[in-house]
Amino acid sequence: MDLDVSDKVASVVSGTLALVTAVVAVRRHSRGRRGWWAALRPVWRGEADAGIVHPHRFGGYVKPLSEVYVPRRAVPRLAASGDGVDVADLLTGAGNVLLIGEPGSGKTALVRYESARSAQRWLAGRGRRRRCPPGPVLVSLPAAALVRQPLSAALAEAYPRDGAPLDVEQAPAPGRRWLVCVDALDAVADPDERAVVLNRLAELARSPGPAGLSRPWRVMVTTRHLAEDELAVLGDGYPAYHLAHFTDADVALLAARWFPDAGTARRFLDWTHAQRITGPVHNPLTATVAVLVWEGGQAEAATPAGPAALLDEFVRALLRGGRASLDAACAALRHRPPDGEAVAAWLDTRHTDLVEVAATAAVAGADPVAAVVDWSAAHAPAVPATVLPDWPARVRQILLATDLFRADRHALASVWPSLVEYLAAGPLARDWRPDEWVTLMNTGSARFVALQAISRAAVTPAFLRARLTEPVGAIAAGHLLAGRGTAAAGAPAFRADVLAALLTHWSGGADGPGGRDAARECFSLLTTLAADRADRDLLHEIAADPRRSGEVRRAAALFFALRTRNAHRSRAVR
Repeated sequence: MDLDVSDKVASVVSGTLALVTAVVAVRRHSRGRRGWWAALRPVWRGEADAGIVHPHRFGGYVKPLSEVYVPRRAVPRLAASGDGVDVADLLTGAGNVLLIGEPGSGKTALVRYESARSAQRWLAGRGRRRRCPPGPVLVSLPAAALVRQPLSAALAEAYPRDGAPLDVEQAPAPGRRWLVCVDALDAVADPDERAVVLNRLAELARSPGPAGLSRPWRVMVTTRHLAEDELAVLGDGYPAYHLAHFTDADVALLAARWFPDAGTARRFLDWTHAQRITGPVHNPLTATVAVLVWEGGQAEAATPAGPAALLDEFVRALLRGGRASLDAACAALRHRPPDGEAVAAWLDTRHTDLVEVAATAAVAGADPVAAVVDWSAAHAPAVPATVLPDWPARVRQILLATDLFRADRHALASVWPSLVEYLAAGPLARDWRPDEWVTLMNTGSARFVALQAISRAAVTPAFLRARLTEPVGAIAAGHLLAGRGTAAAGAPAFRADVLAALLTHWSGGADGPGGRDAARECFSLLTTLAADRADRDLLHEIAADPRRSGEVRRAAALFFALRTRNAHRSRAVR
């Protein structure tokens, strides 16, 4: 009997041990299967925390981006009908994507918002396959990071982790792929450096994975308008889409999400009508600025109507908000005789000038702080750095206080590039020189400064009519239309004349400034403009208008034939 009891006890003990061993093995296996989630959790936490707030307070609380964000649509660059697709569909698609948008169209905000939303959904899944969100794992990278190193090295540097660095050559999760968002290709100002980035991106699209298998990643590139030769480098590996403007419904949705009640939202929309900015607020940056000006109680100060007055008031408010840092520098200078008093008096009235110098440097890809230090040494009554040994640090603080710049790893970077370009355009807007403006419009790195300058100077594009007979003038006018620089540029008669001039120079095979292929640039601009339904309708009218020359009408017909052929080829590649 005792032996029987002993056997039963031994049996129970051994069974319990076996069960415990099995449970431990299952748990270890489960933890191993979810190891990818644990490894990526720090990445997602960083994305979720960093991408959700607006960069400017403007005197008070601003709602998180997640609460006011308006879903976006994009139009295929070669779309026959102009019907858009949800950007969310591009994020979960199969191939690479090139997303083109005008200044302030919300490209960087889109990347930040979608990265944060994706990160939050992956974190909520806690590594359980059934709870994981659909689609890829998003990571983002400024295009400038690819100037000196390839994608894998740039991502490993941007996402440092304990243990092994981030490796996009390995699938992020079972059955999933990476989506690498390469943002702000246009911000690489140096043409040679931009060529390096373009070639790196093109090579990524051409190179297969190990053993000929597909890579575990896709790439989405965001940029402003590129030249046709730059688009050609990316080729069919990056089907191009234009980020669509806000519609009236989008602006109304933004107001409804931002303001506390329907009545306030309605008053804001009425104010945009009174300010004659119902068209400009279809640009997301302008819409955001309008909301902040209205909510910040600055609406009455913007007495002149129009988008230039709105941006001018907003930038003045930013400078007023950061004035304390300049005043502190002036006070420190006054305590440093004998030259400090004179330098302080000079600096006290040059806050805007100082920021314009920094903005001009930032647009050119130079160091804003160094540019201001050099400028002040050349123009102040005495060299400020000899009066204040910490003058460069003071300059840095003055610029950061404006909320126009942020601290980057190596130098200050623009928070809102369009506003920095607005400031860089100040000297040309005050001293308007048409020939210089045309030159800037035909220089890719300065084009958006020129767009801001013509808007700030309140110059109508009528002076361009006489220049449409030359390729340089027609191309400048085409970029003006593509950038929606002024309200007058939207006049159908002027747009039709510019389109006709572009058709003429394209069909004639004209050469452009500096030996560039003007005909190719004209075709690129026509393709960009034709993505908009209104311009596409104007091109159809030109093709059928007996008042136009036969050469122009034939060019319009040929343009549509080539566009249709390219669209079919693009779909076949995808």
